[in-house]
Amino acid sequence: MPRDRIDLTYSVEYLSILDENGSLDKDLEPKLPEELLLKLHRAMLLGRRFDERMLRLQRQGRLGTFAPIRGQEASQLGPVAAMRDSDWLVPAFRESAAEIYRGRSMESYLLYYGG
Repeated sequence: MPRDRIDLTYSVEYLSILDENGSLDKDLEPKLPEELLLKLHRAMLLGRRFDERMLRLQRQGRLGTFAPIRGQEASQLGPVAAMRDSDWLVPAFRESAAEIYRGRSMESYLLYYGG
């Protein structure tokens, strides 16, 4: 897929490796090792399941305020997978999947939101 330039008073370069039907442009597909892809997929699933459980606990009144991450797992894990161990991660309130990927325990989340 070609890059499209959007004409404004400034320019923004837009690139998508998927078309409007979700078909992949193979020439633009990142070359990632299968091991990393599996690790990221597992982390997204873990992040989603943990998020669902945390939300249920919050709705039951067993946890304090909790901001769900549903649908944002990949946007967190892509960048964090590219980070070095020495890089800082400064999370906000919807980065639980990224923090768990970097080694934060799920137990610490439960303790934090449980007060």
